Amino acid sequence: MGSLKFIINESSVLEKAELSDQGVLIPEGVRNIGDGEFCERVPLLDIEIPSGVTAIGESAFSHCDRLRKVTIPSTVVAIGDRAFYDCYSLTDVVIPDSVTHIGDYAFADCNQLANVTLPKRAARIGDRAFAFCESLTDEIILRRGTHIGTEAFFGCNCTVSFVDE
Repeated sequence: MGSLKFIINESSVLEKAELSDQGVLIPEGVRNIGDGEFCERVPLLDIEIPSGVTAIGESAFSHCDRLRKVTIPSTVVAIGDRAFYDCYSLTDVVIPDSVTHIGDYAFADCNQLANVTLPKRAARIGDRAFAFCESLTDEIILRRGTHIGTEAFFGCNCTVSFVDE
């Protein structure tokens, strides 16, 4: 495995990661993954976000074009705008029930994304959150009252249904 260097600030935010390998193990103790942290420059294949992380920042993993799989722990409550934007190799994602906010364009242009499990308690799914996820053909079931942003599933081949809680 190549070298890994992480900079974590006093608020437990992962601010900088310098990597030279495809495998990444985010250290325990990180509470938030900073904005743009892994954006474009890291050849990630699979990432497991450790338990204890509560937020995935804006554009944290955007343009990680080889990212195939991400494991999000049940401690995460918010996924930022464009967090996984244009991760076109991403095929499956399970968003735990703890997540109440999925930001604008969070998974947009992940055109290989075929399987998504959405949280039952999501309060907000942002504008174009899953836009152009062309491989997404599953039925999406959300609770009645979930705020769905403009064109949240635009360009997808899925159907969206609502159920009472």
